Amino acid sequence: MISTLSPPDVPQLVLEDFARSVYGIAGEWARLEGERDQNFRVTSGESGTWVFKVCHPDEGDDVLACQAEALEHIAKADETLPVPRLRRALSSEALPSLRHEGRRYPVMLLSWLDGGVIGERKLPSEAIHRMGVLLARLGLAMRGFVHGAPAGRKLVWDTRHVLKLRAQIANLPAEDRPLAEDILSRHGDVTEKTLLRMRSQIIHGDVHPYNSLIDAEGRISGIIDFGDIVHGPLVLDLANAAADFLAPGRDNAAMIFELVKGYSSVTPLEEQEADALLDLIEVRLLMTPLVDALKAANGIASQGYFQAFNGRSMPMIRELRKLGHDRLHNLIRRAAAFPPKVQSPPESVGDIIARRRRVMGEKLYVFYDPPLHMVKGKGVWLTASDGKRYLDCYNNVPHVGHCHPYVTEAIARQARTLNTNTRYITDQSIDYAERLGALSSDGLSAVVFVNSGSEANDLAWRMAKAWTGKQGGLAMEFAYHGVSEAIDAFSPSNAPANWYAPHIRLLPPPDVYRGPFGANDPDIGERYAAMADPLIAELEGEGYGVAAAMIDSAFMTNGILDAPKGYLQGVVDRVRQAGGTFIADEVQSGFGRMGTEFWGHRHHGVVPDFITIGKPAGNGHPVGAVITRPEILDHFIRLGPFFSTFGGNNVACAAGIAVLDVIRDEGLLENALATGGYLRDGLRKLMHKHAIIGDVRGVGLATGVELVRDRATKEPAATETSRLLGLLRDEGILIGGEGVFANVLKIRPPLVFTMADADIAVAAMDRALSRL
Repeated sequence: MISTLSPPDVPQLVLEDFARSVYGIAGEWARLEGERDQNFRVTSGESGTWVFKVCHPDEGDDVLACQAEALEHIAKADETLPVPRLRRALSSEALPSLRHEGRRYPVMLLSWLDGGVIGERKLPSEAIHRMGVLLARLGLAMRGFVHGAPAGRKLVWDTRHVLKLRAQIANLPAEDRPLAEDILSRHGDVTEKTLLRMRSQIIHGDVHPYNSLIDAEGRISGIIDFGDIVHGPLVLDLANAAADFLAPGRDNAAMIFELVKGYSSVTPLEEQEADALLDLIEVRLLMTPLVDALKAANGIASQGYFQAFNGRSMPMIRELRKLGHDRLHNLIRRAAAFPPKVQSPPESVGDIIARRRRVMGEKLYVFYDPPLHMVKGKGVWLTASDGKRYLDCYNNVPHVGHCHPYVTEAIARQARTLNTNTRYITDQSIDYAERLGALSSDGLSAVVFVNSGSEANDLAWRMAKAWTGKQGGLAMEFAYHGVSEAIDAFSPSNAPANWYAPHIRLLPPPDVYRGPFGANDPDIGERYAAMADPLIAELEGEGYGVAAAMIDSAFMTNGILDAPKGYLQGVVDRVRQAGGTFIADEVQSGFGRMGTEFWGHRHHGVVPDFITIGKPAGNGHPVGAVITRPEILDHFIRLGPFFSTFGGNNVACAAGIAVLDVIRDEGLLENALATGGYLRDGLRKLMHKHAIIGDVRGVGLATGVELVRDRATKEPAATETSRLLGLLRDEGILIGGEGVFANVLKIRPPLVFTMADADIAVAAMDRALSRL
């Protein structure tokens, strides 16, 4: 049962005698307002100015002790927070008792804070912002305070009990009753349940303009009156203050914005708190006339500022509604750093595609027809707009799983702290460069940061030309290494029919399934490597020479080949004999994907001259780098400066460091090796049932499944591959297609892919192949 109380009325002379004997203070006394307490200002020349508070005995000793202990806790937790400090009695009691006419009244003596109550003053935006900051600091200071009394307190002003005041609606003016019913109905249907899931602690509960102080310079100077202390949702402190600082005719939208923004700068709101705030503000405004009606029913007259609050409450609710619920709701979300919620009819995928074509070009470049509209990712799962979940067996960019919490928090934390360029000395770029250098070894310890794999390959190519003095290069047939003009020449898969680069020669892939030399042929690694000889001779004969060979160690675009032992080393040896270098493009094959080693080139036992990395290094955050030998970098920068404005920025490096931590701490190399082998074993078992599977190959979590119409002729099953990808999509499995004949299933999931996930994928593959 909630109730109201009126202040005690102990004669002032009795109180003065008590103060002298119990606290040792005397001075000038002046009466102060109080809803439930009898308050005085005591000005003592000897010991300063104090607030003498006679508490209502019906509050309960536990509740009052909680107030006293809370103030002492705050004094220790945040000594600069401008709230009253409790002065103990000469006997060291926090709450000495005063007896008068047979009743016992607990007493508190509190320090006086300079400044006057804000009252009806109009505050500038910076003062409102500071009010939000102080309110959040107060919540932080009380976070660790524990006391049993507030939990069971039935306080009339506790928003959680507002529905118990519903009967008082009948005592409101007739024109206000429908609005009051609407607010309480919404609270009962939505907000009350939401409050049960919110952060809760002991809170002040009643920060308003008459419990807040402002100094002569217009600065917020204090928060007083802890009489409504209660254990409840943390957001109620903010909602109550926001409601109580509103005033008719002012820019109340701006006031709410600044208060929430100031609060969130110290204690970020959770999204459900931000979304409930506007409704809680309305409830707080409504509580004033409801409590006033309850007081009148109990024979208690309103006093002081309460009458002003009561008079503005219903008009203020109407003013807020004129401003628009959606507008204010999104304003609060913006202040709390959440994006706005757009209240518009849901769009079809077709509508979204039309919008995309208008602003991003007619050609979609998307998977599947119709495309999937993805809205959420977690681990190895993607969720579409219709709620269907898809097992992601394809996307290598979220290397340690979609939205990995450790990585996303590292990004957010660093973005909140600092994000600038490497023209300044900052810790993150140096730390990340050292980590990459330590992982690379083999003399590759110099790191240059850029923003993508394309940029990294472009820069490595420039450095290779500068180091060797040559202009020609080698790449694999149907390779992909990026989108810059220089690297497009190394990427014939971008436009196979139109590829032309006179300074580049393309190496035939070391394909032991489909190529001229099979797995049983002798010395096949050397035989495939020897195919580089005439290409190198051509480049030298035409005056280009060989500056570099650029190769992806997993041969991803060639269909994820099991390159024969010695092949890559044989190519690299030939390139170096011709005075060139080797660029190991590790965007797809690095960071443990191949399971056997951290870098893909180590799987082949090769030491490169350059390692290039891209977005998987940041789990999708734009990251790029070239790792090379110091002498190569020094030679390059002697020829001219190189600087990437935001390459190596703090956030990108924080993401990169976090990814390295996750790979190490979650044993993802070991997982890639074990799970990849398990997956291929399952896929090979399907070969006994489905003749269309011609070959299963790969290492770690890089797997290729080649589909053929006839195992003897190895005729590529390109059409069937395209249909199978759609059937797998229908099964909730995302797999890509690859290879020059478009007949290879490309399986390269995030490294957190498990054996249980592999079972799901293999079972779905079996069903889809049966329907093909």
